[in-house]
Amino acid sequence: MTELIEVNSNTHSTLKVKKNSAIEYASKLHIMNLRVDEVGKAVSSFPVFLTRGNVNGQWGLSVLTSFEAGCNVFVENEAWQSVYQPSCMQSFPFYLMRSPSNENSYAVGIDETNPIFSSESGDSLFDDENNATPFLHHKTKLLEAELKSNMQSFEFTQYIQSLGLVKSIDLAVHYEDGASQTLKGLNTVDEDKLQALTAEQLMELNKRGYLSPIHAMLVSIYQLNSLIVKNNKFENLRKIKSIKLEVTKA
Repeated sequence: MTELIEVNSNTHSTLKVKKNSAIEYASKLHIMNLRVDEVGKAVSSFPVFLTRGNVNGQWGLSVLTSFEAGCNVFVENEAWQSVYQPSCMQSFPFYLMRSPSNENSYAVGIDETNPIFSSESGDSLFDDENNATPFLHHKTKLLEAELKSNMQSFEFTQYIQSLGLVKSIDLAVHYEDGASQTLKGLNTVDEDKLQALTAEQLMELNKRGYLSPIHAMLVSIYQLNSLIVKNNKFENLRKIKSIKLEVTKA
């Protein structure tokens, strides 16, 4: 597990972040974390799913960026090829962490072992007077916004789960060479159960602002077709013939 260290001017006065580090980071992610307030924008490019965290098992939101682990078809020629960039990418390589000096507050943390950090070239964290640079200020603002968004996302996923709206699915991928694989761990909204909700339950969903992201998630499933097209343009990836969504068997 990655150990985060709080950013401070004494220890990190000369630290720099490699240019294009967010693109490099994203290029290896076939699933990227998302927050509920991003869903409306993200569905313009990605299929959006509910997923469980590997560490804490909590529900979260994710976008699928490839059918192959360790690959992201939205990164090409070291450039991001989508109209929307998930916030986890925008704030990289900084993370929120519990403040070592005050357990009731948060601090900006980094993984010092990540090779994107150096003292030689890139975007500086601090200036010659040990003040935070505009680069670090911008990242900090993004993280502050994420703190609120994280709570909203947690409440959203918990609430729709309480209504029994989470449906576990498998994604069966069939390749032109005859091979196949099944992607597991994906979940979506159960449309039948959504339609079976009472008027009061639907009103409460609407009051909470949850109906919009729910419907956006359902529509985003069609982005799987676009993902196939993007996959098949990559020479080093197996060409996909078809995919099929299947309800996970108990």
